[in-house]
Amino acid sequence: MKIKVQKLTTGAVLIAAASAFLFCSGFTKASDYGNGENGYLKSATYYSDEWVINFWNSESSHMEEELKQIAEDGFNSIILVVPWREFQPSMNPQRYNDYAWEKLDRVMEAAQRQNLKVMLRVGYTWDYYSSDNVLERYEKLLYDDGTKRAWIQYAKRLYERAAVHENFCGGFITWEDFWNFAENSVFYGSGLAGRKMASKCGYTQYVKEHYTLEELEEMYQDTFKTYEDVYLPDSLNTYSRKAFYQFYDDFLNKILAETQAVFPDLSMEVRLDIDPVKRPDGTLEGVFHDATFTCGSSGFTSAMYSVAMGFESNGQELSADQALAGTGQNLDRLSAANGGKKLYVDQFLFTDNTPGFEQNAKLTESEKSAYLDGVADIFKAKTLGYAIWTYRDYGDNKLYNPQFALDKQGWDFSSGSYIEERDGNKMAVIPSFGKISQNIKKRSAGGNGKKAHVRFWLEGDGNCRVTVQGGGKSQTVPAGAPQIIELTFPGISISEVSFTVQGTGKAYIDDVKVYTWITEGDMYHMDGTESTCTKDLRAMNRKVQ
Repeated sequence: MKIKVQKLTTGAVLIAAASAFLFCSGFTKASDYGNGENGYLKSATYYSDEWVINFWNSESSHMEEELKQIAEDGFNSIILVVPWREFQPSMNPQRYNDYAWEKLDRVMEAAQRQNLKVMLRVGYTWDYYSSDNVLERYEKLLYDDGTKRAWIQYAKRLYERAAVHENFCGGFITWEDFWNFAENSVFYGSGLAGRKMASKCGYTQYVKEHYTLEELEEMYQDTFKTYEDVYLPDSLNTYSRKAFYQFYDDFLNKILAETQAVFPDLSMEVRLDIDPVKRPDGTLEGVFHDATFTCGSSGFTSAMYSVAMGFESNGQELSADQALAGTGQNLDRLSAANGGKKLYVDQFLFTDNTPGFEQNAKLTESEKSAYLDGVADIFKAKTLGYAIWTYRDYGDNKLYNPQFALDKQGWDFSSGSYIEERDGNKMAVIPSFGKISQNIKKRSAGGNGKKAHVRFWLEGDGNCRVTVQGGGKSQTVPAGAPQIIELTFPGISISEVSFTVQGTGKAYIDDVKVYTWITEGDMYHMDGTESTCTKDLRAMNRKVQ
């Protein structure tokens, strides 16, 4: 498949808009779920046998079987995470990747055959499509009209494309995808750069409308002659961050409202946890993000929920009763501040092994079953649905086009290596002395004290061997009958991975993964076998039916 990048013409927009209008009555909005008439949403985030970052450029050759399994497990819907840049790689002029949009149709059609509804996470930050700084897009949404126009057109086209499918049920943006500028803003400092960006992004105007200079001086512990002297807070825990968080919540509300004009009923995953800031006297104050909870014109509020929320981060192990009490309290707080709108838990994290968060409170392993049984009652009473994030464990695969769905895109092929299609499945064919490689420097896998894993499907004819090289180290394996190869490279950082063939004959390679971490969700292992809570989650789905 050759990548096509197309400019959306005015005619195409009108046709798509007309189609959306004609078919928009054919689907049930997410906000209409959670009642006796339309039932309850039970969702799984779908990324096939890859992960959300490279799902759209992978083959997903087992899609039908995977979606069938999701339905058999008791889920009635999936979430698709839709990266902004991979779907709209160019903003000026606005251009779109055909392969991504075609796969969207393919997934939605396959989901329909399994009677699965489809929810869209709009504007995911990360992808491997390009090496440019994707974070600049989200920063420019605060001050660049061209970037905002591109965003609105992306969201508009996404809604129009999805709306022609009867199993479409809506979407949401999430604060997570827009939050990088909120953290990186501290690097502008308290000098000229910090003042210029404060004015440019709208922060200066915001504090002018909401604070006196005296109040700002107290918060900043600094002196300001005019509002133009105010800079972006240069520390994450300073009290001035309170004003910045309020400003940023206001920005999120505004971008949501503008996007809702082209994507009706779009919700936002709001932030349930709080940001601590230090008052001038040294005491801490928690900044809540309740101002975002109403989600504009949407009929529902979306939220991520982790059992760790509301508990101290000291490695505490929770009983089912403790975790259930926390779940009910947090959802009640959300409902009390969102105007009584329905709730959708778009990321339900009852387990989490994310690196860097080891000290978060977590369920005692033996209490997970009881918690999942109890939380079913809470969710059914308080939400229109929930979604499992890690339906299938995944490695943080650093490769673009890892299954050769896009032929040679992202790879270097040399010495007679080529792509072959067999029964609709594409693979790399490497002859003797041939080589394929991919540069992953900007997504470098591994580091000191870590393990880099290389996993791939391998078949060979003749008498050949495949040498896998990365991080200055190599391992060689024989190629013969079809098999899955799993190699470990300890203590290295891989900037490029390569496969070379020695001996006679050819080697066939497919489904390549280079990863350093496996995210676990207790539903299915990476190889598709059942995990520790599979039966419990099936029972939970039955209970809320």
